[in-house]
Amino acid sequence: MQEISSKASTSPFSTGLPALYIIGFISGISMGLFTPFISTLMAQHQVNDVLIGANSTVFFLAIALGTPLVSKILRQLGLRQTMTLGLMLMALSAPLFPMTTQVSLWFVIRAIMGIACCFYFVSGQTALNYFCHDTNRAIVNGLYALSFSVGFGLGPVIGSALYNVSPKLTFFLGSILVLSGVVVVWIGLPNKSVIFQPSSGKGIFKKLTLSLYGAFAFGFAESTLVSLYPVYLLQQKYGVEQIGYTFSIFVFGGLLATIPVTHFADKFGKLKVLLISVCILIFSILFLSLAQNSISIQIFAFTTGASLTPVFPLALALIGDKLSHNELSSGSALFTAIYSFGCTFGPLLSSVVMQIFDNRYIFSLVLVLFVLFALEIVKQQSKMKSN
Repeated sequence: MQEISSKASTSPFSTGLPALYIIGFISGISMGLFTPFISTLMAQHQVNDVLIGANSTVFFLAIALGTPLVSKILRQLGLRQTMTLGLMLMALSAPLFPMTTQVSLWFVIRAIMGIACCFYFVSGQTALNYFCHDTNRAIVNGLYALSFSVGFGLGPVIGSALYNVSPKLTFFLGSILVLSGVVVVWIGLPNKSVIFQPSSGKGIFKKLTLSLYGAFAFGFAESTLVSLYPVYLLQQKYGVEQIGYTFSIFVFGGLLATIPVTHFADKFGKLKVLLISVCILIFSILFLSLAQNSISIQIFAFTTGASLTPVFPLALALIGDKLSHNELSSGSALFTAIYSFGCTFGPLLSSVVMQIFDNRYIFSLVLVLFVLFALEIVKQQSKMKSN
C-alpha cells in the first residue's frame, strides 16, 4: 500500500475526497436520524432528563475513549477496512435500540454505536487532512461539513416521517442508509495506509489550543442541541413533526452558510471569520433559549445553525496551519477525541443545569463556552499582530 499524499492535486474533488464527502453525509444521517429520536423514544418511555443526557454522554464518551484504539487499528488495517468496520457495526447495533425498553441495554447499545461512530470519524477526518491540499484546506473541510449537515438535516425529516408509523422502521431505514456507505468506501476510497508520526502530545496540544477549544465547544453545543433540545420542545408541547422541522431549519442555516464562510476564511483569514461566526452564534443561542413562540424558534434555529456549523470546519482547518504534514494524523486524532469529550459533557452537564434550575437554562453552559472561545480568538489575533 502507498502512503497518503496531499500534494497530488489542488482540486477539492481530487482522488478520495468525494468519497469522504459521502461518508460525511452518511455520518450526518446517522447522527441526525438516530440521536434526536433516541432521546424522543426515551422521553416517551418516561425516562428522566438526567438519564437521557447520560445516555448521550455514553455515546460520545465511547467515541472519545475509542480514539486511541481506532488509531492503532487504522495503522494495521488501513482506511477502507477501518471505515467498513465502523459502518457495519453502526448498521448492526442501531436497529436494536427500539427493540427493548430496558434502560441498561439502551446504555450498552449506545456505547457500541459510539465505538462504531469513532471508527469512521477518526479514519475519515484523518484521511481528509491528508487528501486535501494546503491551499484548499478550509474549503475542503467546508465541503465535508456541508455534506455532514445535509445528512444531519435529512435524518430528522426521514425519521419524523416514519417514527409515528413505527420507531423500529425509523431505525431500520437508518441502518440501511449507513450500510450503503460500505459500497462508497470500497469504490471511491483508495486503499492506502496511514502513518502516524511519533510526536509529543504536549507539543501538539500546545500548537492546537485554539483548534481544540473550538472542537470541544462545538461538540458541547451540538450534542446539547441534538440530545436535549428535542426533550425541551416535547415539554413545551411540540409534536414530533415540529421537532423534526425545527432541526431541519437549524441544519438548513448551516447548509447555506458553510461554503461561503469557509470561502471567506480562505480569503480574509480563518481567525477573523471564526470570530464573527462565534459572535453571531452567542446572540443566536441566547435568543433561542428565550424564544417563546414557534416563529421566533425557527428564526433563531436558523441563525444558530448558520453560525455554529462553520465552527467545526474552521477549527479543523486550523490544524493544517499549525502542524507539519507528518503531524496531521496525530492532530486529527486528538481533534476527534477532544470534540467527542465536548459531546460527552454537553448533554450530561446541561441536563444537570436544567434539573437544578429550569429548562430554559438548557444553553447556559454553551453560552459561557463560546464567550470564552471568542475571548481566546481575540487573544490569538493580538499575539499574531504583535509578532
